[in-house]
Amino acid sequence: KKPRLELNADSRGRGQRMFGVLLGTLNKFKDDSKQKSDAERKRAEIDSKLHEKLANEKKELSEKLHADKQRRDRETTLLKKREERMIEEKRDATCVKQKEYLANYIKTKTEPRLCYRPKKLTKELEKQIEDQMESAREERKVYESRKEERMKEEESENELAVEAEEKSQQDDDEDQQNKTEEREEEEEKELTPRLESPTPEDVVVADRDD
Repeated sequence: KKPRLELNADSRGRGQRMFGVLLGTLNKFKDDSKQKSDAERKRAEIDSKLHEKLANEKKELSEKLHADKQRRDRETTLLKKREERMIEEKRDATCVKQKEYLANYIKTKTEPRLCYRPKKLTKELEKQIEDQMESAREERKVYESRKEERMKEEESENELAVEAEEKSQQDDDEDQQNKTEEREEEEEKELTPRLESPTPEDVVVADRDD
């Protein structure tokens, strides 16, 4: 038979101390691991929020640039149409005035065409001048009608421009309101304490006497 080793009190105490040190080291490692896991989880949450915030800011910037480009395009188109109407208005007014003025004169049939008015008009010349004046009056009516149409077009464009500007301003206000609400929700989440489930080590089970 092998001799039985008798452990004295010093040996048992030393073994218990070594076991206690080992158990303490393991518990410390477990706590460090848990803290590291919590830190990594929080870091991941922060990174996720930052990526989401950057993506939203990028999207908002893109939408703002697109809206600004559309507004500039509308303004450029509107300005171009107004300039075209002004040029057309001046040209038509000049043509009508010139025709009304020349309606009182007789044009030669030879080149270069000359305008003259005899002191004495024959019935044939009087009829020609009257026809020319009537043609000038008709041209004046057409000019006034076109002028009124141009004024209506400009009024309609102004109304559309005002509506578009109001719509753009309304969209900007809604976007700003949404951003404020999202920011308030994020701040509320950060201020609300997080309730975590207890770990098995934290649960104390009371001994029950059978």
